[in-house]
Amino acid sequence: MSTSSATAAHYAQALRSTSADPSRCTVPWGVCPEHGATLKSSGGRAWCMDLACLNTWTYDRLDAACTESATHTIQADNGNRHVVCDGHALTARLQITDGQVLPGLPA
Repeated sequence: MSTSSATAAHYAQALRSTSADPSRCTVPWGVCPEHGATLKSSGGRAWCMDLACLNTWTYDRLDAACTESATHTIQADNGNRHVVCDGHALTARLQITDGQVLPGLPA
């Protein structure tokens, strides 16, 4: 199986897992679960660029749907809500301006 085929297969599996489990992060790209948007990928592998982090993955996590457990809710000003993992919540706190990142999942 080629690297792109393996990545596509992993991405499809991640999407199936996420849609089948509402407690999973809903973001369609990966992050480091500890440091957020710090991933680098090449040759079908990924790693965190934070110098204190040793996280690596044997697949292109950056281009795969996130499979981490949802721990936060992003509440947009327009009323939309998205459940996200710790890594995506960390990144959202730094990047969004029209909404809030709230701990926990919606009721």
